[in-house]
Amino acid sequence: MTKRSHFLWATSAVAAFAAVLTTAPANALVGTPTTTGLNFVAKINVGDKTSCTGSLVAEQWVLTAASCFTGAGISTTGKPALPTKVTVGRSDLTQTGGSVQSALALVPHAERDLVLVRLSERITGPAITPVPLASTPAADGEQLSKAGFGRTRTEWVPTKLHAGTFTVASRTDTTVNLNGSDTATVCQGDSGGPALRTVDGSPQLVSVTSRSWQGGCLGVDPAETRTGAVDTRVDDLAGWVKEVVAREKVTPADIDGDGKDDLVLQRIDGSVVVHRNLGTSFGPGTVMSSGWGRFVTGTDLGRLYFADITGDNKADLIVHTNDGNIAVRKNMGTYFDGGTHWSAGWGRFLTGTDQGRLRFGDTTGDGKADMYVHTIQNGEVAVRTNMGTYFNSGTRMITL
Repeated sequence: MTKRSHFLWATSAVAAFAAVLTTAPANALVGTPTTTGLNFVAKINVGDKTSCTGSLVAEQWVLTAASCFTGAGISTTGKPALPTKVTVGRSDLTQTGGSVQSALALVPHAERDLVLVRLSERITGPAITPVPLASTPAADGEQLSKAGFGRTRTEWVPTKLHAGTFTVASRTDTTVNLNGSDTATVCQGDSGGPALRTVDGSPQLVSVTSRSWQGGCLGVDPAETRTGAVDTRVDDLAGWVKEVVAREKVTPADIDGDGKDDLVLQRIDGSVVVHRNLGTSFGPGTVMSSGWGRFVTGTDLGRLYFADITGDNKADLIVHTNDGNIAVRKNMGTYFDGGTHWSAGWGRFLTGTDQGRLRFGDTTGDGKADMYVHTIQNGEVAVRTNMGTYFNSGTRMITL
């Protein structure tokens, strides 16, 4: 292998340079084994194809390199095509502790080598805490600590997290160029790992490993001595992370008809999950529908509502699509049916920032939810009565 072939060139396609960083089995950063202070670092195993490193940045979200997946020919949108296991808070993989979970969904950044991985459960408690994103960029000459589970000088499949110190050489609008050393080199499997600065004794995530020369890594031509790396900046992406995390939506609604609101979760993977109200707690989640990943925010294909349309005391699923149509999917106890059309012409009433918003509630007292139409321009709220198979033309109730 020539020197040129070790580096993942910035001008190459992501899939091409990911093949160098992530297609080998579990690999780790040449540096010092570490067991403390990095409880947010994650080991990501993508089927039996590849493994990478990542960072817990929210209770249910790990940030890593998109090339971790694209390099293995896997889409970075929606449910992972291969079973993906994420281990967080375990710096020694031979030990117990930490949290081991499945990845439920992937959300890529549109312009950078980044993807957010949605875990199956939230990680809470003091043992494992998300790392905050830095709010200022890396400065030339600044020293950053990097960590990873990738290959070392002597191990193909290390079991311990390694860390090393790198110096910032330069930065662009989206990347950070780092200089390594004889004792700090990014190797295969470190893709997606964090570069950290310490502020008042606590780490902040400055950038994420994307590609490197891999000088000194096991299996790399000894003639390759370059130890530099290119990271993806994240110091300006706190808003993006917050927006993705907020896409999951929780709605209270009585799904089982016992008179108590259950917890309905619209997951970013498109599933509608119901947690039954047990009186003093909510039960485990049950999937009642799927395929709604683009109906969470109201800014994409549409929006979902939950209200009792049929009058059987159980909330039905109301689908409001961006073509303006309203369909009702009847609650069948364990699933929602295929739905029937009820109304049309509401394409500009999805977000509340255009002509208005829709709501659903029982205004007439007959036990069946009616449709509230709030028009922003004049402040008018009208109620369209539920007629059994459609909503009528409506009556103005109030002007706000």
